[in-house]
Amino acid sequence: MAASDKHLEQARRLELGLVRVRWFAVFLSLYLVSQSNVGQPPRASHGVMVAAYLVVAALAVGNLGIWLAAARLRSLAALRRLGLAAFLFDAGLIFGSAWLYSYDPKGSTWVVIYILPLEGALRYQLEGALASVILTLFNEIAREFYLASRFSHPVISGGAFIDRYPFLVSNVAFRVGVQGLIALVAGFMSRSLAREAEKAEEQARRSEQAARREAAARRELAAFNTAILAGVGAGDLESSLRLMADTIGRDLGYESFSILLREGDELVVKGMYGMPFYEERIPLGRGVTGTVARTGQTLMVPDVSGFPGYIEVDPAMRSEMAAPMKSGEEVIGVLDVESGTPAAFDEAAIELLTRLADQIALVVQANRLLSQQTETVKRLRELDQMKSDFVAITSHELRTPITAIRGFIKTLIRNSRRLSGDQVMSFMEIIDRQSGRLARLVEDLLFISRIEAGAVRLAAQEVDVGRFLKEVVESQTLEGRSRLWLDVGEDVGTAFLDPQRVEQVIRNLIDNALKFSPQDSQVFLEASTEDGILRISVADHGPGIAEDELPHIFERFHQAGEVLTREAEGAGLGLYISKRLVEAMGGTIEARSVLGEGATFTVTLPVRAVSERAEPPAEGRAMESSEPTAETETAERAS
Repeated sequence: MAASDKHLEQARRLELGLVRVRWFAVFLSLYLVSQSNVGQPPRASHGVMVAAYLVVAALAVGNLGIWLAAARLRSLAALRRLGLAAFLFDAGLIFGSAWLYSYDPKGSTWVVIYILPLEGALRYQLEGALASVILTLFNEIAREFYLASRFSHPVISGGAFIDRYPFLVSNVAFRVGVQGLIALVAGFMSRSLAREAEKAEEQARRSEQAARREAAARRELAAFNTAILAGVGAGDLESSLRLMADTIGRDLGYESFSILLREGDELVVKGMYGMPFYEERIPLGRGVTGTVARTGQTLMVPDVSGFPGYIEVDPAMRSEMAAPMKSGEEVIGVLDVESGTPAAFDEAAIELLTRLADQIALVVQANRLLSQQTETVKRLRELDQMKSDFVAITSHELRTPITAIRGFIKTLIRNSRRLSGDQVMSFMEIIDRQSGRLARLVEDLLFISRIEAGAVRLAAQEVDVGRFLKEVVESQTLEGRSRLWLDVGEDVGTAFLDPQRVEQVIRNLIDNALKFSPQDSQVFLEASTEDGILRISVADHGPGIAEDELPHIFERFHQAGEVLTREAEGAGLGLYISKRLVEAMGGTIEARSVLGEGATFTVTLPVRAVSERAEPPAEGRAMESSEPTAETETAERAS
């Protein structure tokens, strides 16, 4: 309850309490007036009795009016004016009663004046009590003059002999003095009680503030715990931030609460509570959040309608505050709170938001470090697996030609006299092929090391694409040429490219197509241009590639099948090398396949955009496999 409301209720309770006292005074006065003429004279005249009953009636009617007014008035000022009027009304009736019963100089009705300082003390503490004493002083001096003048000589009044009554200062001093003592006691007591009440009220206010601070601290602690638990418990940063925004906004009673992360020169909303999710990116410097992200300082806007560049998400919002999330000196995000009430936030609120921003920043950094660690562990495992694959594949691929070469050499050495010239020539050709295979494997491994080191350079030149592809086809073996079908579009002219590297790529694709398709099937080599892009595709009618294999076929050492159970030779490097070369020339390579229907590899290159440059860091693998051939088996048997 507000302080003004408390004072209003206190004033109302005081008036209603005094109303109850007056009702008691009404009934007591009726009884005392009725007993006025009981006992020894002098007795009150008929006029005095009528006037006394009229005073009691006035008290009753006035008290009723005060009662109704006190119950209806709704402002503290009006109740205070009513209290002053009631005090003067009571003083008038009290003094009137004392004057009314002044027909007996020795009467005691005047003691009713002692009620007045008590009421004054209740209403206005010591000041009110002393004010009633001053009023009584003037009243008693006037009444003493009245008695002295009325009874200046002995008279018979009210059926009794009344001797001469002189003006006695001592009488006035006694009455006013006693009332003064009553006023001082009542005033000091009232002041003391008021001070104790103020102290109690202040203590209650402090206790209430402490309780509110404790409740706020509990909510803040709960929000911090939520932020930490959400960041640790969620599977990824996006999910944890959405969970944090919902839980923190609800726990702290915010109308809206948003978490934004910085991505480059923009802010992206990651979690939002209380408002429709804002999908657009926010440039640094735009709106409240963009300004906070750019300056790194907290910002409190009492009226968003006057803020330049304000981003309106909910038209009902009127005020906003935001705090930066920092990692060291770097701003990594912003916390934002909006309210539908103008000037809804104060320094305490912005301090709380700042502490919350620090906590969430720690959670974000921890989550990012965890993600990096997880990615590093994953990468290390991949590298370890790659190392194992490399050892297994290269060992197998090296052993196969070496076994063939050694076997046929031993055969030549042991049976040189029994072998015919044709047999010797056949063995020498096999040895040549296997040594060439071994040389190609070593060259591929060396070429990959150059790619990884960024040492591969491109030598681009103007090339007639149609003639170039015909030369590539003509360089194939007789069996290969018989299976290849070349189709060059009429729109294909010249292109600015590195012919050696492009030929290396196309040869890899053709070799794979011939190797993985039936001996009697065709392999199609097609070329076309569109919008400055050269498109070269190689398609076969082989067994095709499984859907789960397609994303991995350009990775290093990737094999379709186990290393030692493959049906075709190869170290799994051709497609990886092809992908890296194509990317170095600013192009792309992709594969499409349907199991049982074959595979199509498509290379796209810019017709004029290739320039001399080093190899970029991209990765991929080939879908080749190797298995001992008939030549190696023959060599093993011969040895």
